[in-house]
Amino acid sequence: MEIKFYGGVGTIGGNTFMVEDGDTKIFLDFGQSFSYGEQFFTGWLGARERFGLKDHFALDLMPKIPGLYSPEALENTECSYCEPQYQGVFISHVHYDHLAHLSYLDPGIPVYMGETTLRILDSWETTGISGFGDHDYRTFRTGDVIKVDDMEVTPVHVDHSTPAAYGYIVHTGSGTLVYTGDLRLHGTHSHLTRDFIEQAAGAKPDIMICEGTRVAPEENRKNFTEQGVYDHSRKLLDDTDKLAFTCFYGRDVERMKTFHRLAKDTGRKFVVSTKTAHLLRILTDDPGIEVPDPFTDENMLIYCRHMNRYNKWEREFIDLEHCVDANYINSHQGDLIMQMDFIHFAELIDIMPEPSSLFIHSQSEPFQEDDIEDEVKHNWMDRFGLELHQAHASGHCSREEIFQIIREISPKKVYPVHTEFPELFKQELGTMVEIPTLAW
Repeated sequence: MEIKFYGGVGTIGGNTFMVEDGDTKIFLDFGQSFSYGEQFFTGWLGARERFGLKDHFALDLMPKIPGLYSPEALENTECSYCEPQYQGVFISHVHYDHLAHLSYLDPGIPVYMGETTLRILDSWETTGISGFGDHDYRTFRTGDVIKVDDMEVTPVHVDHSTPAAYGYIVHTGSGTLVYTGDLRLHGTHSHLTRDFIEQAAGAKPDIMICEGTRVAPEENRKNFTEQGVYDHSRKLLDDTDKLAFTCFYGRDVERMKTFHRLAKDTGRKFVVSTKTAHLLRILTDDPGIEVPDPFTDENMLIYCRHMNRYNKWEREFIDLEHCVDANYINSHQGDLIMQMDFIHFAELIDIMPEPSSLFIHSQSEPFQEDDIEDEVKHNWMDRFGLELHQAHASGHCSREEIFQIIREISPKKVYPVHTEFPELFKQELGTMVEIPTLAW
């Protein structure tokens, strides 16, 4: 068994790992790191999508791997197309840093992901401005075993900041590998992560590829449990009769449910964006998850921005009785908790919230003190006199929890990924840790 690391090394995200055993080769995740291309791109300056992989190859941002990319992706490059040489790509969950580069993947290579993951991806593509290409999607749920030639891949659910997150147990003819994906133990469904730990330990793995997002010398950012997000936000809401805003990651369904519960318990209504309404709507009949239906739930409203033209998917919301606009928000401020994404801050000009209205920031705090987006965010808070509060539950285990999970699973060898401090694994766990290097 050979493992090649094409991403996720010494950085957060970008997980792209090739596992090879004999003639069988698969990838675990196919993502893009948060720091991807930062030495060349910023703001509106980015790689030119119309040229496929040309800019990425020219700047040495992606590896030139024969038999992996689509003809369209290679069309403007110096690389010739050849038939697929890989038997599958296994996606752990529907976060950009784990699947972004699917848009360049050869459609002849099957893509495996959870059933709910594909539903969320479909909503993401429908409501977004770009897609991930046409692929042979093959879905699964926990309990399934997937045969890929001589490999046997078992997906096992974990708890993360999006539904349908999985770790993998990969059995090959020359050993067993476990891959954590991204996981946590302080969320609403920590038992899912416990299931993975138990099954991974039972597999007696030779190799473990382990995320380490929060493995750092110090952790100064605030972190709550999901119940802690509710408790902290509830206290803030009980102490005000003014409008409350919140922002959260767009596919964090548990956070949506937390603020829905807060609205219900405080006698308010939860106002969501059309994108959030679209996602919740397609999940209402998913047997693996329970979510409120934004079309019928008495505790929810849908905010429709004033636009000169609406996308086709948005039109189904426009004429709904509980679709509201800025004028409604302005005249019902104390009755509402409103989702307000960063890219929609200009709506504050139309809504005109009363001074000292709440803004509950329910996303990660910035990693860097000079974060421009964070500076702009504070400028909006100051301009409208909003009271900013932080209440977020991370999607990742703490440093101590990661090390404990490794000890419980007890692999022969550990490769730390999805971390900026892989050397801390070696300091804590010694010779069982091998720090990976990029294969290109």
